[in-house]
Amino acid sequence: MLLLLTLALLAGLTCSAQNVQGKNDAKYFYVKGEDVGDLKGIRIFLSLLNFIKGIQLRFGNDWSDVYGSRSLKYKEFLLEDGEHVTQVSGTRKLCLTSLSFTTNKERALTFGVRTGRSFDDSGGSDKHLVTVNGTHTPGLCITGMGFKWEVNTKDLKATEPPREPVGSSEASDKKEDEGRDNDDVDDEDNNKDGDDGDDGDDGDDGDDGEDGEDGEDGEDGEDDDGGDDNDGDEEEE
Repeated sequence: MLLLLTLALLAGLTCSAQNVQGKNDAKYFYVKGEDVGDLKGIRIFLSLLNFIKGIQLRFGNDWSDVYGSRSLKYKEFLLEDGEHVTQVSGTRKLCLTSLSFTTNKERALTFGVRTGRSFDDSGGSDKHLVTVNGTHTPGLCITGMGFKWEVNTKDLKATEPPREPVGSSEASDKKEDEGRDNDDVDDEDNNKDGDDGDDGDDGDDGDDGEDGEDGEDGEDGEDDDGGDDNDGDEEEE
């Protein structure tokens, strides 16, 4: 009987899941801890009827307090390194009946049972979930929830092209100029070596020419001697 009266009172409460301000008799909460670290885990406590009864978030390595109520029945969703929640959807009646979290790695997990009016929320392609707020009826269930989104500053920095260090382009140009100068010096040395080789060949040709001339002179000398002998023979006769 008491449960029915409580549910009747909840019928007049708003269960807006996107803009929760703690209206009427519901108790407002805000999950603190985003200043400790990134959102790394979500733990949802469920009632016997699978309503969303309580929520607990993990920031870095630390779990927050439980907002709403604890129960022996709960599920948790742990995020991997570099993984962020990019979309939240759910359903509601007098209480939140389900919550679904989707990440940038296309993983998703649903808590509760999807029944009642549906809702969804997202910060856009460049934002991720950092924490939540909401309203709850102590000891019964969470009646509404809102979601805080922030820009993925770390991801944006990771996608930016690396900046060239100051002065590196000048150093690169200087190295290129030095390389060109070295190439020019090597070319000059190679040309000089080639010229010296040609001069050496010319010198060999000159020696050969002199040897040729000496040979011709020797032949002429032999002819002259032969001529003198013939003249002596004629006089003796």
